[in-house]
Amino acid sequence: MEVKDQFVHSSNSNILSFRIFSIALFFVGVVFLAVVSGISAAYGNVIMLIGLLAIYGVFFVLAAPVSWTVWLIFWSAFLITGPAAYFLRFSQLQWFTVLVSGALLLPILVNLLRNKTNILSTIIPNDFFWPTIFLLLVIFSTVIDQPKLSELVNASRHYLFLWPLMLIFMLGLVKEEMHVQLWKALLIVAILQFPMAIYQYFFVAKSNIRNITPWDAVIGTFHGAIDGGGSSAGMAIMLLIAILTATALWHGQKLHGKWMILVMFASLGTIVLAEVKAAVILLPIALSLYYRKELLHRPMESLVVVTGAILLVGGIFTAYEKLHYGEMPTHSFNQNQAHTTYDRVMRALDPEGESEGMGEIGRVNLLTTWWSINVMSGDIQHSLFGYGMGATSDTRLGTGELMGRFHYKINTSSSIILLWETGILGHLAFLLVLLYGILVSRRVAKDKRIPEVHRILLRVGSISLLILTITLPYKNFHLYSIPIQFLMMFMLGQAAYWSQFLNKTNKNK
Repeated sequence: MEVKDQFVHSSNSNILSFRIFSIALFFVGVVFLAVVSGISAAYGNVIMLIGLLAIYGVFFVLAAPVSWTVWLIFWSAFLITGPAAYFLRFSQLQWFTVLVSGALLLPILVNLLRNKTNILSTIIPNDFFWPTIFLLLVIFSTVIDQPKLSELVNASRHYLFLWPLMLIFMLGLVKEEMHVQLWKALLIVAILQFPMAIYQYFFVAKSNIRNITPWDAVIGTFHGAIDGGGSSAGMAIMLLIAILTATALWHGQKLHGKWMILVMFASLGTIVLAEVKAAVILLPIALSLYYRKELLHRPMESLVVVTGAILLVGGIFTAYEKLHYGEMPTHSFNQNQAHTTYDRVMRALDPEGESEGMGEIGRVNLLTTWWSINVMSGDIQHSLFGYGMGATSDTRLGTGELMGRFHYKINTSSSIILLWETGILGHLAFLLVLLYGILVSRRVAKDKRIPEVHRILLRVGSISLLILTITLPYKNFHLYSIPIQFLMMFMLGQAAYWSQFLNKTNKNK
């Protein structure tokens, strides 16, 4: 008995020693990675830093529940990576967000293998068909054009790493309640943009750093640089979606009126400080599309609502005149200078207008240039498939092959980027991804078997995806803004999940 007790005691001691050694080794590894990451960030070794961020992402995704990972990506995309780039110039942190999203493929594969599910039959033939076609076209376009390593690495975050998020929502790897929580968290994000915008307007934009468009400094918590502007348009579109979400939930008695008013005023206040004219014009359009049935059945109330929308737009443009344009100098020798708010709105909407001093030309001119270089010259390969992902990018990792050919920016809108990098077929596939998401969201939102709050959010998703579709030729946030990409994947995944839910329900009848 004594020998047995000694053996058990010895075994327990060995197990305890092994656990202590494992814990110590783990902490030593964490400290080592943290030190190396700090050194890499300090000396600008981006490649090493990205590799370490990838290791962090894989470890976290394997150890944490899927819902934790999704929340980490959400808060990182909306509230962490933007201020880190804006105030600390640590733009590489956004790689952590996209790499963690890419690592979500691991729990997806584990879930499918655990359930002994055929991966191809589960994903590709259903709601992931058009995304699959788009991704295949992106890869094919890149392979046939002899890409540079820097182009592949940089553009992968724009094209590849966020799609596992859609699969997470589509396959139901997070609970349905989390869909509602994410939408409500978006309202919190919208409210938090306002205090950030106040600081950026009064303490950054009012400084002498900017002479042409000082309001570009107002980007909230979105990605950008304190001395070079950023994704103000992407932030404004997010606020537009948040306003639509808040009013829809309030109208469906799923959100208290005080929260709706707070979201509305904070979002509008931020849009006023940021000077994003397109968002102001799209706001009444989005609300009218959502409430179109109510407006058609109540003509008198519709007249009041339309009048109020016109007054709101006019009031915001008047605020633009007082806040932004009133102090700008005018030059008599510049015949093309805008003198009124109306002139500025028309110039912003003019597809042939140029951005003075910013190296940008009009969208129609960009499209005409692409058409003449590729289609009119008979270059079938580059017309249909483009030059591969990353061809129009210009980052620390390298410059795309097309950037040296032009003295102006050619990556100012998602449509132009897609045409140059993926060709007509790639742009068409991306467009079909959004259109399919709109149609599925509208269809399943009508089914009473889906809980009411989710039907409301599906309708919001359909209008929001329509806004993203309309703005493809406007700006490049569909590909370059991680928060907007998160919203896009979330809304597509939400629609696909409920579509599959209804299909399974019909089969079980």
